[in-house]
Amino acid sequence: MPLSCPYRRKFLQLIFSIFLSIISASSIAALNQGSYPDWATRWPAEEQYDADCRPLWIPNKYGPFEYRTTNSEDRELVEGAHFSLEYQAYLKGQKKSSRQANELPPAAGFGYTLWAFPNQPLALAAMEDLGIRHKTEKPPGAILRIHCWFQRAVRFAPDDELVRALYGYYYARRGMPSEARVQLEKVVFLGSSNSSVYVYSAFAYIEIKEYEKALEAAKTAYQLGYSLPGLRNRLKQAGKWHD
Repeated sequence: MPLSCPYRRKFLQLIFSIFLSIISASSIAALNQGSYPDWATRWPAEEQYDADCRPLWIPNKYGPFEYRTTNSEDRELVEGAHFSLEYQAYLKGQKKSSRQANELPPAAGFGYTLWAFPNQPLALAAMEDLGIRHKTEKPPGAILRIHCWFQRAVRFAPDDELVRALYGYYYARRGMPSEARVQLEKVVFLGSSNSSVYVYSAFAYIEIKEYEKALEAAKTAYQLGYSLPGLRNRLKQAGKWHD
């Protein structure tokens, strides 16, 4: 028996509301998992992503934005307020970064920067190093584990070679050679003309004692313009540098 007009209207409204809730839930789930449409074709969904790393996209939170293509004004908006002084304090080995209102540990500013730009390489590298300095996955001021920042970065920008090299270095310095190799192999697959990619790859290979690959990466870094002697010296100390 056909529904009467008032009941038909209520029935259609109910169906429509259910439809909207399904669409909304699936969209939010996709965002939380980092499965933005253009990502699916760039890298398989095979990366570890722990629940405590939180969604990449959170309503009313600034970002996330692709650091490699973000304009200088947007970078300055975040880095001028949350990264520059923190990074200077980190380089000096200071425990606090001074602001007019308060003093926060450098990791707090790095964390905010990585919320906005998950693949900001200096913030990732500094956060990784703070973990080594403090011998913890959650240095003072950090709101997430260091591994979470890397998980977020590769989910957001799976084709970023520098992120992959840094991730390999993260694993290598923590005595996880198999995991380091996985990331470093992706660096090779993606290819790069950025000397920093090969610098971090070389140091990672040194950590896991794969010296031939370290030497190859190091020579590529120097060919691309890297000039600091530390990398060459590390290989010389290991007796592995040769022209």
